[in-house]
Amino acid sequence: MDADRTRAAINLIGIALKGGNAAVGRDSVRNAVHHGTAARLFLAADAGSAVAEDMRSLSEKHGVPITELSNKEALGRALGRAVVAIVAITDPGLARAACEAMACNDGHSVKNAES
Repeated sequence: MDADRTRAAINLIGIALKGGNAAVGRDSVRNAVHHGTAARLFLAADAGSAVAEDMRSLSEKHGVPITELSNKEALGRALGRAVVAIVAITDPGLARAACEAMACNDGHSVKNAES
């Protein structure tokens, strides 16, 4: 995956947040997953191991796809924060568009460490 595709996906995640269609941070993402509103999770490639393991487990348990991308700083910039390790998109169309921008497959976990 190239940097342009990653930037496009991150920009779509930013648009989702501005439109009220994203949950940011571990607790908010966990809440969205438990309430069935999370369409896809996006995990920063450099997220801490505890967060990464927790979110992957949550994803698997609830059948919500998770995609690894970029890094905490790039994801944070797109969301108006210093750093962000995990975000859930709650709008299925925006989640699909962000995933298509990254050329995701339909599996639950897609890795991409490029920024």
